[in-house]
Amino acid sequence: MDGIGARAGPMQNSTTVRFIPSAGDPGDRRDRQALNALRFAPADPVNDATALRRPPRPLQKGLQTRATIIEAALGLAANKGLEGLSIGLLAEVTGMSKSGVFAHFGSREELQISVIRDYHVKFEEEVFLPAIREPRGLPRLRAMFERWVRRVSYEIDSGCIYISGAVEFDDRPGPVRDALATMVQTWQDALTRSIQLAIDEGHLTAETPPEQIMFEIHGLILALHHDARFLRNPGSVERARLGFERLLAHSLCPTSGASSDAAAQADPSRSKEARPPRR
Repeated sequence: MDGIGARAGPMQNSTTVRFIPSAGDPGDRRDRQALNALRFAPADPVNDATALRRPPRPLQKGLQTRATIIEAALGLAANKGLEGLSIGLLAEVTGMSKSGVFAHFGSREELQISVIRDYHVKFEEEVFLPAIREPRGLPRLRAMFERWVRRVSYEIDSGCIYISGAVEFDDRPGPVRDALATMVQTWQDALTRSIQLAIDEGHLTAETPPEQIMFEIHGLILALHHDARFLRNPGSVERARLGFERLLAHSLCPTSGASSDAAAQADPSRSKEARPPRR
């Protein structure tokens, strides 16, 4: 977007309490709304984990305890998967009784959904919100990808809940799968919107298919996660970045100021440093 201001106070939509930057033009608002559209029950300061991210206020002991449980559950889920979560294991990790943990969630399923929500909020704060402060078009799209790559790179030792959760719940219908799929789809919608903005800004050609580009970008991230986490191949991050630039190079507008830079990144042999000196 063009010149987002400082973050405003808490705003409540029909689903949850969020913090979003001050309003910009309609396109920018649609960007933010894309990641805010969580399909759950109305916000509840007791039952909605994301409500715990309000500005500093005296938190009741129950809310503080719930936040502590969710943070511990997020760490466990990153290493053991959502299916590895249990009331008993969380009680052991947090030093609470099983009944004490159960009182905050009521079921293992509710606990899993709360972890998914909290992971989504962290992803939004680290990847999406900083990226949309960049100018519309390729700068914003590149920022989204770069921040996504950075997040995956430091999740190598713990794992990405979006990716591991898809493996666990791809063929298991129910509220947990629905919650996870909604979060992933919401992010993909925001990424697709960013690609469309790059087309609107004249950085990518009008023939560029946003959904296809998004699909291939997502594929690069999955390949990065596989090669870096499973195969432990060195250089996986740089390969993902190179793949991204090569992907963009096929759709760049010839008149775009970013064309030559992107071409050099996609093919290092075309950079100025690689060219033979003039005679």
